[in-house]
Amino acid sequence: MQKLLRIVCLIAVMLPLALSTPSAAQDSFFEERERQIEEKKREIEARQREQDSLKRQALFAIEALNVTNAQIEEVDAALAEVNNWIAAAVTRLRALELSQTAAQERVNAARERDSELDEEIAAIQERLRSQVVDIYLDLVYEQNFLLQDGDPNRNARRQYYIEELGADAQVLIDRLRQTKDDQQIAVQQAELAQAEIEQAQAEIEESLTDLAELRRAQKKLQDEWNRKREELERRIEAEAEASLEIENMIAGLDEDISHIEDEIERERERRRLAELERQRQAELARLAELERQRQADLDALAAQERLGQFDDFNIPAPPEFFPPVPGPVGSGYGNRIHPIFGTVRFHAGLDYAGNTGDPIVAAASGVVTQAQSRGGYGNTVIIEHPGGWSTLYAHLSRFDVSVGDEVTIGETIGGIGSTGWSTGPHLHFEVRYRGSPRDPANYL
Repeated sequence: MQKLLRIVCLIAVMLPLALSTPSAAQDSFFEERERQIEEKKREIEARQREQDSLKRQALFAIEALNVTNAQIEEVDAALAEVNNWIAAAVTRLRALELSQTAAQERVNAARERDSELDEEIAAIQERLRSQVVDIYLDLVYEQNFLLQDGDPNRNARRQYYIEELGADAQVLIDRLRQTKDDQQIAVQQAELAQAEIEQAQAEIEESLTDLAELRRAQKKLQDEWNRKREELERRIEAEAEASLEIENMIAGLDEDISHIEDEIERERERRRLAELERQRQAELARLAELERQRQADLDALAAQERLGQFDDFNIPAPPEFFPPVPGPVGSGYGNRIHPIFGTVRFHAGLDYAGNTGDPIVAAASGVVTQAQSRGGYGNTVIIEHPGGWSTLYAHLSRFDVSVGDEVTIGETIGGIGSTGWSTGPHLHFEVRYRGSPRDPANYL
């Protein structure tokens, strides 16, 4: 009956712990934060897609700029060729201008020579006329001058005049003919020089027209080069600025997500600590209930012993227990001031002093039924012995056995530690009969 009551009380203590769940408000906190994070991530993905698109466009623009630069190199080559053409045209124009000047000088010289020859021809003609007149007058005023009259002096003089007239006339006539020829040549040279002037002028005008066309073509190519380059550079700069703006937005969203995750982590930590506190309080309540029940059991057992009654069953003889560690005993069995909580609490076993890792041996042979952490007990091993007896070893630093292992008396089952509610390395050792603690000192 008392065992049934203990089970009911234990269920009453543990049921709220088993059924306790986070409130709807707490769940909604995480749901809202997770929703915000998902929204931020979706926005980041959208921004990243937008940024990728901008980067692709920038790559296309850069590629186009490279193509344009290649075209610009061709344009530069064309411009260089145009400049060569312009230089050649300018050189030709200067040569034509010099040729025109030289031709003009030849025309002027030819015309001047023509004028001089005109004067010379007139002078020659005048001399011819004068000589003819003189001879004619001599012949007229001297009777029978041209006739052979037997006078040797007159005949000689007559022959002299005739020869002199013929020689001078021939010289003058030859000179006149040569002068006429020179004049004709001068006129032809003047006409040729004038033709050269006119041709040079036409070529100059044509060269000036070509030069103007070449310069217009050069300016057009230069303007097109500058326009394409400036357009692509503006496009690349704009896309880089847009990409940087998106990158800053993504960084801001990442920072928002980090803040939300920090908030979630703080909330989780707060809840973890709250849950630990709740578990601690529950464990305290459970231990308090166990302590009350154990005290009640002890009181009942003491009363039964005084009356010689044992709940309709006889307690069998316990096995022979040996100390689990060789160290000295500290706190004993019974009520004491708890070293952590500072309140009077029932101590259900013996505490053995020792160093961390010192071996702990089985106090009697049996089967390991527990090898796990148990709240305030820390790492705990329980060994079941024949006749309903068991021993408990708490605060272990390690386990050397597992559940189901059969151990013999003196076999190492773990090491001394300070796990659970402990102020230092030691072994808490209990002897139990059907789960109820007994004073180990009475059985060692």
